[in-house]
Amino acid sequence: MWCARWSGGKVTEFFVGFGPRIWSFQRGETEYGVKAIPAGGYVKIVGMTDLDEIEPGDEDRALKDKPARNRLITLAAGSIMHFLIALFIFAFVPMAWGQQQNTTSVGSVAACMVPSGSNAGATTGCSAAQTSPAAAAGLSAGDKITTVDGKAVSDPTGLVNALHALPGGKAATLTYTDPSGKSHTATVTPVTSTSVTESNGSTGTGSLIGISLGVTTVHQNPIAAIKTSGSDFWSSIKGTFSGLASIPASIPKLFTSTVHHTQRSTSSPVGVVGMAQVSGTLYQQGGLGSVLLLVAEVNVFIGVFNLLPILPLDGGHIAILLYEEARKRVYRLLHRSDPGRVDLNKMMPVAYGFLLFFVCLTVLLVAADVTNPVSFG
Repeated sequence: MWCARWSGGKVTEFFVGFGPRIWSFQRGETEYGVKAIPAGGYVKIVGMTDLDEIEPGDEDRALKDKPARNRLITLAAGSIMHFLIALFIFAFVPMAWGQQQNTTSVGSVAACMVPSGSNAGATTGCSAAQTSPAAAAGLSAGDKITTVDGKAVSDPTGLVNALHALPGGKAATLTYTDPSGKSHTATVTPVTSTSVTESNGSTGTGSLIGISLGVTTVHQNPIAAIKTSGSDFWSSIKGTFSGLASIPASIPKLFTSTVHHTQRSTSSPVGVVGMAQVSGTLYQQGGLGSVLLLVAEVNVFIGVFNLLPILPLDGGHIAILLYEEARKRVYRLLHRSDPGRVDLNKMMPVAYGFLLFFVCLTVLLVAADVTNPVSFG
């Protein structure tokens, strides 16, 4: 809205939600209000495209006739605002609620472990004789590990990497201090797993001893929070693209699980109802801060999704604008006349096809979330 007005355009509506109008008021030339479906919001700008009808007297306010730079900024403004909201939340939460970080202390010790393979580390389905290396060595919650096989460790990442790098099946020495500060030495024989998650997020073969690290809550200063915000934002961007790429393959599985009421994967896409369920679970487990982080991730997703080069999304209009400007420059270099605008009527089948797909997916997600919700623990 602000960018459209800055560009000289006219904004006639600014609404939160979609569908039937619940409440609104008029201020100046813009109607503000709330609609029934709380799934975002929209700004109605006069003359967004050549297909829009323009009221007499508003011809000079049409956005389509404004300079390309102004139109580009206006079209991208919605996604930019989503990104700014996400960046703010990603920085605010670590300052206000703190950020949970691993420590070099033992958080919990598994009683038993499957000895090897992709399921190594499981604490169910194993016999009493399959005692975990950590339990056999006498480690317990609160013990702080200081060295791994003679190698000093001072941070959680170094500890995790050192434990995973131990040779499976061969004895190794750990030095640790108990909660009272007394130093101890223990011998562990780690088990090998083919699905170890490393500190950088990759998965591969490594060793496990059957512990989880303790966590502590650290309240960050503004400088550290800004750094965290950038890191979390970039991770959310990558996660969004991965999630979007997985949607086509997940639809058949989602349909099958919904029809046959089979267990849905925790990586299954969810709709508005599912997001409400996720929010409730996160609030119970981590409080308001966790819910706000989810809000930030949703803002990143919406911002990226809206920039996809598909009509009727803003990204589709941006793609057409950039194409028109690039074509205009090429024609100018060739000393040819401006070819004019792209005929949007030819693009409407693509837009209608996308809308049909989006509506069908939305209905499927709502049905799945209501009849066969994902179990988030």
